[in-house]
Amino acid sequence: MQKTVLMREMIDVCQDIIDNHADPSVELPPSVSSEHLSWMCRRLNKHIEEWSIAKMNRWIGFIQCAMIANRMIDLDGVKAMFDKAKFAFGEPSQELLDHLDPDSAFRFDLGGQG
Repeated sequence: MQKTVLMREMIDVCQDIIDNHADPSVELPPSVSSEHLSWMCRRLNKHIEEWSIAKMNRWIGFIQCAMIANRMIDLDGVKAMFDKAKFAFGEPSQELLDHLDPDSAFRFDLGGQG
């Protein structure tokens, strides 16, 4: 399935950057530590077939923001990461594009409601 191929590539790239980055030069909360981000990547991979695309996008977005906070990557690096995965594995779903578009009023899936 396309959503899982693209998401797995994003997770793998994030995990590789996290694994190869030295300790941050800034003091940050444990929720954005390398260990926690690695745990999040493993959890995403474990549940990739069952979680909604919206939930996976929220998780990968958090991971990427935390990577920016840890100075592992900058915003241009995150954009390049997405573009590389998108071009390598095909066009992303319209839901993902809507999620990334700040002018879109995409439907927010809170989960656990049914």
